[in-house]
Amino acid sequence: MLLYKPYHFKRKKSVWIDADSAIKKIKKGKRILIGSGCAEPQFLVKSLVNNAHLFHDNEIVHILTVGIAPYADQKYINNFRHNAFFIGHNIRESVALGQADYMPIFLSEIPRLFKTGQMPLHAVIIQVSPPDKKNYVSLGVSVDILPAAILSADIVIAQVNKHMPETLGVAKIPLSAIDYLVEAAEPLLEFPQGQPDEVSMQIGKNLARFIQDGDTLQLGIGNIPDAVLMNLKNKHDLGIHSEMVSDGIVDLYKNGNVTNKRKKINKGKAIISFVLGTKKIYDLIHRNPDFELYPSEYTNDPFVISQNPNVVSINSAIQIDLTGQVCADSIGAKFYSGFGGQVDFVRGAKRSEGGRSFIALPSTAKENSVSRITTSLTPGAGVVTTRADVHYVATEYGVAYLHGKNIRERGLALVQIAHPKFREELMSYLKTKNYIYIDQKTIIDDDSPAKDIIPYSEVFGEKTIYFRPLRPYDQKAIQDFFYSHRPETIYQRYLANVESLPRTEAQARVSVDYNKDMAIAGFDDWTPYAQMVCIGRYVRYQEDSAEIGLVVKEEYHGLGIGTYLCRYLIEAAKKHGIKKLFAYVSHANPAMLKIFKNFNFSSLESKQIDGYYLSLNLTAKHDDPKSQDHGPAPKTPVLNQPAHQ
Repeated sequence: MLLYKPYHFKRKKSVWIDADSAIKKIKKGKRILIGSGCAEPQFLVKSLVNNAHLFHDNEIVHILTVGIAPYADQKYINNFRHNAFFIGHNIRESVALGQADYMPIFLSEIPRLFKTGQMPLHAVIIQVSPPDKKNYVSLGVSVDILPAAILSADIVIAQVNKHMPETLGVAKIPLSAIDYLVEAAEPLLEFPQGQPDEVSMQIGKNLARFIQDGDTLQLGIGNIPDAVLMNLKNKHDLGIHSEMVSDGIVDLYKNGNVTNKRKKINKGKAIISFVLGTKKIYDLIHRNPDFELYPSEYTNDPFVISQNPNVVSINSAIQIDLTGQVCADSIGAKFYSGFGGQVDFVRGAKRSEGGRSFIALPSTAKENSVSRITTSLTPGAGVVTTRADVHYVATEYGVAYLHGKNIRERGLALVQIAHPKFREELMSYLKTKNYIYIDQKTIIDDDSPAKDIIPYSEVFGEKTIYFRPLRPYDQKAIQDFFYSHRPETIYQRYLANVESLPRTEAQARVSVDYNKDMAIAGFDDWTPYAQMVCIGRYVRYQEDSAEIGLVVKEEYHGLGIGTYLCRYLIEAAKKHGIKKLFAYVSHANPAMLKIFKNFNFSSLESKQIDGYYLSLNLTAKHDDPKSQDHGPAPKTPVLNQPAHQ
């Protein structure tokens, strides 16, 4: 299937002239598009500004400018009017003061504005590499919206710069597509990679866990995407299909982490639209057949994106409210950046087989004084990605899955990854709006042991189980787990004929205070819709003693999962200051009795239940029978009480 339709440019008589002569070909009052990002033709921009007196009411458009954007200066207000598809730091204040404009639009749709004539272009000013033997030049580090602009414009002016990398794909255009050529060598603009801070690095680690071998990646701009790349050194056969890449991709490519060989389309090729980086990546992509640059209507087309399996998109946000609405282009009513390709890739990734899209942001702003996960978006803030589009949200406190979740489940999941100092406030808001149950427990586990438990997997026979702590949003999962049991399993675990697990009891079971107790659950998959297959937990009875309990889904019996959970809980109990563990086991459950005895639990016939009371002194040497003092036990098993079942 041909997904990209090549451009057929008009043939012109190209003329080599000086910069001022070329700029003077532009008419007053007309729209001018300037090449964006690190490909901005600085030499021609200087000439444009130096000749500003020749222009009146000329509109200047582009995506993102990395240069100083002198034409946005107040003194040129009668000469040029800036209209940005994406707001950079250098024009942000001009937009805020009303001296420049901002156009919210998906990057994939901008070329259509030119081709349909909705936004007619008079002049396009670009930067290219020197012509090759076939009289083709390369658009170098930025193809993005330029092919459509070149095709649609009245005149095309190009700065020919020997420092521009010669990139491949459809970056090459015939010299005859350009009207005026100006030779001017100067270093390209650079967009250095900053060193991610501690918060960004933690977010990067959280996200990297969700990236699998063979995934195709799209990453946005900033510290968080850079931090993600730094955490992918143990991944294999990664692919790239992204609107942009930065220096962070260089080491992964050179180390063999990025091969693109598992992609379905553009196999073996990293597909990008533009590059924001330094000479480090410019040198890498120069005449490198492993990297191909395409126009944004191809790279950012959700249909094209979805043709590759396992697409992972990672984009940033300024705010997200408790229903999942994402603001990414403004701080309140003040415009800050733009739509870019966020929505394009969110929708493309979720249509990809096995695809995942992530919105990533620090949990706070302004030195932890403001929560970025908010009760509602700041007045004036706009929605970039809708609540129906959002799949995953990541902060330094974890990753929440929202897609297909109701408002109650979304709210609880987002509170869990908010900064702990704001969680109680967010929970109160959810209750006030009746988004969650009024009796919903609030567990604020800022520094609990659970925060150090990174979701992980273990293999048991031919089955892989994915473990993580229980969370308040697991209410439905634990109910499904309960109702999957046979009656005899329920009796063996709960030592009674329990017929139902009401919402209030299910909520109590998943609202774990990890400063006191521990609950680890296993799932049959890493996906958000995985089924719970086992739970192990302990609940403190006294300050230094706790009752332990395990339950494993019937079809997973005999694989050693119960033994694994028991070992895990014993080690966790030791680490967290518990000196004694005890358990109650039914006579009808010899397999569980064997597990506990294998860990040196001693047993006595119980007077409270039809079964055994077992105990383990965690401070004793297990080869000393006298050290296994049973001590006082609760009158009824703690784990069978409603709050802990």
